[in-house]
Amino acid sequence: MSRCYLIAALLTLGVFGCSSQGTSTAAPDASSVVFNEISAAGAEWLELYNVGDSSFDLGSYALADTDKTTGTARTTKALRFPTGTKLPKAGFLLVLMGKDNSTPGPYSADACLAGVSVGCFYGMFSLSEARGEAVHLLAPDNTTITSTNYPADLEFEAGSGMTACRLPDGTGELTTCAATPGAPNAAP
Repeated sequence: MSRCYLIAALLTLGVFGCSSQGTSTAAPDASSVVFNEISAAGAEWLELYNVGDSSFDLGSYALADTDKTTGTARTTKALRFPTGTKLPKAGFLLVLMGKDNSTPGPYSADACLAGVSVGCFYGMFSLSEARGEAVHLLAPDNTTITSTNYPADLEFEAGSGMTACRLPDGTGELTTCAATPGAPNAAP
């Protein structure tokens, strides 16, 4: 099965799409694509959210954690989105972190998080819950589009079902929330 066909099949989940050959879409920027929810304690995952007025083709864009030595985006383990990966207007895109030696995907819901009905991508990097590490959205040339620091001062135990999220979706600072991967954020 081709990657584009798999992406098209996942379109019904509201997360993925394929673009036609020769069609271009505006590049995402810091005001339209945000890190909406992050779980760095226990199961590690993050969620992107599109606050823009239209969908964005994230093909060749990447996600990366922070290099401990340089403090910049660590591109060696970056998740590079395949061509045709779209983030719909007001849509969510789920990424599971800590998936060593894996291909980015996309993966169907059964290969993602139990009880979550959306597909996902796999990232080889992880985020430090204790250090408050930053995660970065990178342009195809590896320049940073936007970064978000995971807040080290949130108080909840690993496995508690709590995450860092924005309330309402796409706005404000990260705060303690109930875990809602691939769905609208909710207060604890």
